[in-house]
Amino acid sequence: MKIFFVSDIHASNHCYRKFLNALKIYKVDVGILLGDLTGKLLIPLVEKAGGGWETNFLGRPVEVETQEELANLKKTIEMVGYYWVHLTPQEFEEMHQDSVKQDAMFKHLALERLKEWIALADERLANTGLQVFMAPGNDDIPEVDDIICGSQFIINCADKVVMVGEHEMATFCWANPTPWDTPREKPDEELEPMLEELISHVCDTHNAIFNFHAPPYGFALDLAPELTKDLVQAVDRKIHVGSKAVAKVIQKYQPFLSLHGHIHESRGIQKVGRTTMINPGSEYSEGVLRGVVLDIEKGKLKDYIFTSG
Repeated sequence: MKIFFVSDIHASNHCYRKFLNALKIYKVDVGILLGDLTGKLLIPLVEKAGGGWETNFLGRPVEVETQEELANLKKTIEMVGYYWVHLTPQEFEEMHQDSVKQDAMFKHLALERLKEWIALADERLANTGLQVFMAPGNDDIPEVDDIICGSQFIINCADKVVMVGEHEMATFCWANPTPWDTPREKPDEELEPMLEELISHVCDTHNAIFNFHAPPYGFALDLAPELTKDLVQAVDRKIHVGSKAVAKVIQKYQPFLSLHGHIHESRGIQKVGRTTMINPGSEYSEGVLRGVVLDIEKGKLKDYIFTSG
């Protein structure tokens, strides 16, 4: 059985389409896309009085004059995982003053893009025989689950145990606390009983796949740049930011394979006991899809290759 595993594409249209294309290119049997699925920013495209549009994008002012320039800008915004909206100057001022309107617009656009993704997957996956699993991550709002469940061919594996070939796969979408107060995060003291409840539904833990969004604390897979009080990243210092609860249950139950994401900078593979742990990393903001192809045979990880493109 060959699996293609990807995480943290954060609404990048380029990365999502590459994920669907890669399933065929790599000739895999199973695709797994483990949150975060939704994006982080909304870019207003404000109409100018003399024609054209203006905005701030990637830290600099941008102006476009023609429909072609506008279309190219929209594609770039979608590539890096952001959302865009057309606004008149008056609408922009009204929204700028109203955080409730901003949140409502952001939520609407995030869910609409995910609906488009599901529709595209249902079109592409028909009659392929592929097993494709998807689950949200800590950044994704609860409404994401229902949209995934509406797919004809993608299986929402969020916080449940499903069969992947001959292996039980337990998926956990939550993470330990972050500086950004995301929708699906809790202290490790609360995550541990949630993990134990999930794992209680696994019949054979040694033959299982743990598909946990947060990586285990204290390993090479959870190193991230240290942040200042103002959330500025340090250039030369990294710290462990993973979940101690995840680390505890992995070492307790020793599944043969443990898949993770969440920490984009910590692409890598590491062994603890009999468990092989993998984080493919993420470079979604550049439109680059990072992943890993896993070759599993007779309950063992026979081979793997990290991918990037």
